[in-house]
Amino acid sequence: MTQVFTTTASLGPLAADGGQELCVPVAIAAGCAGIEIRRELFREETPRLDDLNDLIKKGQLVSVYSAPIELWNADGSLNVEKLDVVIPEALSVGAVWLKTSLGHYKSGVSDLEGLKKYWKSHVSDTDALELTVENDQTLHGGNVAKLRKFFEDSQEAGLFIQMTFDVGNWNFTEEEAMKAAAELNKYVGYIHLKHVEKIDGKLVTLALPEEKDSLWRSILDLLPRDVPRTIEFPVEGEDVEGVLRKYVSMISEA
Repeated sequence: MTQVFTTTASLGPLAADGGQELCVPVAIAAGCAGIEIRRELFREETPRLDDLNDLIKKGQLVSVYSAPIELWNADGSLNVEKLDVVIPEALSVGAVWLKTSLGHYKSGVSDLEGLKKYWKSHVSDTDALELTVENDQTLHGGNVAKLRKFFEDSQEAGLFIQMTFDVGNWNFTEEEAMKAAAELNKYVGYIHLKHVEKIDGKLVTLALPEEKDSLWRSILDLLPRDVPRTIEFPVEGEDVEGVLRKYVSMISEA
């Protein structure tokens, strides 16, 4: 059965009221195989990452660390300033992936060999941490051609970087999700699931529709089946655990 994770952002009220620690037992009880910790949701300036790691380990969840940073600066240089901060944080929560967005990658200018050396100097061989890059909601970081070129160049440079394929973010960059899935599927190691609709002129993130002919199901058919699928939409209701369990079951069987 396909593994299903949840983001703590999907359990927003819990994270807001009591911290992301409160999301862990709910994820476990609902049958999630992993949890994505969101850096932007920490309420403390110095969060207790080791305590969070202990909770995740005790629950036998896979840990993913999402940092809202761009991998490459506007001039194409590596965003070392931000990576210096978020890599130790990702290691502290026992993450297997550090998720960033692409940023301003420039083929032939951005130093992939430099990235390889930087990563080796900051992440030991005994650490499980790997880098994953997501298509975000910007025109430069959510562009199919730019993402494909980055992953092609990374492979040629001997870098093992997988893609986080966010099904809903293509709506924000006016790219076709099905076309993106067909072109980028061989790089995908992690999937974000959400439904996006335009309401009153604004794009809004909603829960996945349950209909069998829903677009997200067709997109999943084009993506690897053996990679984690992660809930990244609001999970709401009086029984949050029960609602989350329903979506875990629906997504794992899709």
